[in-house]
Amino acid sequence: MKRLKIGFAGSMQLNFLGSAAGGRDEIFKRSAEKVSELAGQFGCDCFVYPEFLLNGGDADKARETFERENVDFVLLQLTTFSAGDVVQRLAKVNAALGLWGLPETSMKGSIFVDSLNSFCGLNMYSSIIISYLQDVKHKWFYGNPEDEMFVKRFEITVKALTAVKNFKGSKVALIGGIAPGFDDLYFDERVGQKRLGIQIERNHEFSEIQERAESYTAIEVENHIGGLTSGCINISEASSTSLDIHARYYKAYKDFSDEYGYDALAVSCWPQMAEATGGYSCSIVGQLNQNGLVASCEGDLPGAVSMLLQKYIVDAPTTMMDLSGIDEEDQSVLMWHCGPSPEYFANGAGACLMYSNQPTPDGKENAAGLITDMVFGHQHVTFMRITGEWDRMFLLDGKIAERQKDSPQGSRGWVEALKLNRKDISVRDLMNTILVRGMQHHYPMASGDITEVLMETAAWLGLKPVEAIAYEHYLQIGD
Repeated sequence: MKRLKIGFAGSMQLNFLGSAAGGRDEIFKRSAEKVSELAGQFGCDCFVYPEFLLNGGDADKARETFERENVDFVLLQLTTFSAGDVVQRLAKVNAALGLWGLPETSMKGSIFVDSLNSFCGLNMYSSIIISYLQDVKHKWFYGNPEDEMFVKRFEITVKALTAVKNFKGSKVALIGGIAPGFDDLYFDERVGQKRLGIQIERNHEFSEIQERAESYTAIEVENHIGGLTSGCINISEASSTSLDIHARYYKAYKDFSDEYGYDALAVSCWPQMAEATGGYSCSIVGQLNQNGLVASCEGDLPGAVSMLLQKYIVDAPTTMMDLSGIDEEDQSVLMWHCGPSPEYFANGAGACLMYSNQPTPDGKENAAGLITDMVFGHQHVTFMRITGEWDRMFLLDGKIAERQKDSPQGSRGWVEALKLNRKDISVRDLMNTILVRGMQHHYPMASGDITEVLMETAAWLGLKPVEAIAYEHYLQIGD
């Protein structure tokens, strides 16, 4: 993970003293110390610009310094009310921008001697940016540096911008194309690259992986068999031949990504894998995610991109689900997939390597490769997908039900207490929103409630939330 670098500066006007709180110099000093402390606490670096910004010329010097220091986020504190040309010039900085207003130090005496008039300055600066500069994103902050409101907003911004910094420039690849008939997963890589600043390669063939897998010696594969089965409580069904195949392909995908420098892969797990080996890639995909390489199945490259962005926030494995069951009685939905999830999500019963029984077209039983069978542990989970023309974000969260409910074999969990864009949503309204909006049938999942960070990440990346459409009996048309 690349570390975020914060640049901190203060602006003021000479006729505001802030004497009631020890003076503007002392206020800025305490603030700089606290911001530096918080930066370290949240895993980033901080550069403090030592001089107050009094005018546009000072802002130009600070901007040039911040850019030499390769700062990612500039936080400007209005230590007192300040001249308008400061923000006009500083806003040109090649970094994200935050404006910080302070509470008044005194409501008595002279506003110039005893107070700061900081919020008034924050109000003016925000208005200048929005109504005059117009195309500059910024986030406002308010409060003393120890206040919960300031600290929480700062933490969310740091996490979001850290994810953005790591996400931009990342490399992702589709291998073998999209699963046949899954045309809702189609994407235009040119638009994604332009809008998100990532690199997308869609022309790798499955044969590149197959040739690698088949070239390994038995000794080269042996160590990966142990890695493939570690953490799985039951592997008795898995034959040595199946484990050998899966270890070979696991190693092939890892070596492939290392050679090309890919951060995420979209794996076309069928039909090529079945034709080559008689099995599927489920347990391989799960193990790749468990060990740090983001991998989506069925050739879902936008899904892999969404999983990668979530991984940069949680710094933990992610996975991808189908919405496969609906229960209006207890307002829950079943999130299920055939078995590609990492053991990281499993409940106390653990993860089990087993064969997927997928009947042939003539109805005969067919053990079709290894899956990772598990019920997810009771936890908060977040589902996020970049959708539309790479310009929308679908954001759903909820809790994996602690009580046991029936569910088919695979990787799965019933999710309740559902929220869309951090607002409660009924199962029926969720169904309606998904179907009227034309959402893709894959839902990338991360552990934890990261919705606040994702909402801010979306804002910095220019992604608009997919809004709910309340259910009605009549035909409804989405955007």
